[in-house]
Amino acid sequence: MFTSCDDFLDVRPKSEKVEDDLFKSPDGFESAIYGVYGSLQASTALYGKDLLWGLTDCMAQDFDQNNVDAGSRAAERYQYDNDYLKKRLANIWAGAYVSIGYANNVLKKLEGRSNDLPLYNLYKGEMLAVRAYLHFDLLRLFCSTDMSKQGIPYTTTYSIKENEFKKVGEVYELILKDLQEAEQLLSEEADKIQYPRDNKQYFKFQNYRETHCNYYAVLGMLAKVYWMKGDMENAAKYAQMVIESKKFPLAEPSEIKDLFAGKLSPKETLWGIYSNTYNETANGYLYRYQSYTSYDPYTDESGSTHLMPYDKVYAQDVTGIDQDFRKNWFKKGTGNVRCLKTVDYYTIEENQNVPADWVTRISGINMLHVSELYLIAAEALLETNYPKALEYYNAETGSRGLPALKAETRLTKDMIFNEYHKEMFGEGQVWYNMKRLNKDIISNLDSKIIPASEDIYVIPIPQDEFNYRN
Repeated sequence: MFTSCDDFLDVRPKSEKVEDDLFKSPDGFESAIYGVYGSLQASTALYGKDLLWGLTDCMAQDFDQNNVDAGSRAAERYQYDNDYLKKRLANIWAGAYVSIGYANNVLKKLEGRSNDLPLYNLYKGEMLAVRAYLHFDLLRLFCSTDMSKQGIPYTTTYSIKENEFKKVGEVYELILKDLQEAEQLLSEEADKIQYPRDNKQYFKFQNYRETHCNYYAVLGMLAKVYWMKGDMENAAKYAQMVIESKKFPLAEPSEIKDLFAGKLSPKETLWGIYSNTYNETANGYLYRYQSYTSYDPYTDESGSTHLMPYDKVYAQDVTGIDQDFRKNWFKKGTGNVRCLKTVDYYTIEENQNVPADWVTRISGINMLHVSELYLIAAEALLETNYPKALEYYNAETGSRGLPALKAETRLTKDMIFNEYHKEMFGEGQVWYNMKRLNKDIISNLDSKIIPASEDIYVIPIPQDEFNYRN
């Protein structure tokens, strides 16, 4: 089904002739595009680990990896001058720009081909979206939330030519420009994407659209970018376009345990990256318990002094009798707890009691799912349309097994923040939400409150970038 992904094509040309041959046909373009997606998960620097849960969830104080040589403890203490951590950050920076370069190469080769490629609009729209999303993650990781401060280079060409640094606000505008163009190009598939999914399109590239930056994924990205930028009107607009399409229904509480367990959700996933190697990484770091290797959720063990272990995260804003089915993402062992949210433990354990659709579900990494958009919409509408905000909040929490808010309880931004933490635990997103709101850090590692500051939230851009420029 995904042999092009498995082969992972490095789209950097070995020669001009090889490159020209590759892009002669639709099949060549599609192989190159699958190669771009493959590059996003091929190493642990990007969404195969560090941009998923490996780095930012340590910084959010949700995971601990007791390995000095890995730099994770340095990340938990925001010691950005640590040599091990600097290497990991440099790999993220370089890896993201390499993938951006791959997308730019495809975009370059698409120039002048709109008349002879039947799926030209899809090819171009997807690559613009990938380019935008990678820049978005670099921006929110390495830069201030102040629109007037230094941002990052926004790279639109496939070359080693130096690109100038732009201000944060300028980078946001370029991200939005790419996503808005992608929205227009991909709008032709809006009616083709249905629930349940129909993977019987004439062109194979139009099947399994959840593994591509499809039209609805781009709408979700726009909601997320506007939300991070502080434009709540547009964040609500785009989140509602996805929600009200009714094409991405929230799961039932009974489905939550394995909703994102190394597979894409047939209901909630807007975009995910196909991967036949991710589960090996997840097994080694999340499933198995090994000293100095495992990523361990902070837990409220007897005698612990952690201020916000996962147990307390899920105890916020609920009563003791409420049943949150997301607690099934955590498996308690002897003296340790594993977070199996994104781990295909059925396959690891060779478990026979698997859901009926498990074999047919796509293995991979969930990049964007609809439950997050319900919470973005709830916050974005909180001050302008409270009844709708409450409706979205109750829908999301209800799908996770929680009762609706009582009439006498008013929904607040803090409650939405807490719910977002519960929902996005283990997906690398909580840190960015903390940064967006300039939240003080509740340090589980050192059992103290660390005041919010740019020294904490703005990670230095790797020195290699400046050495290269000099």
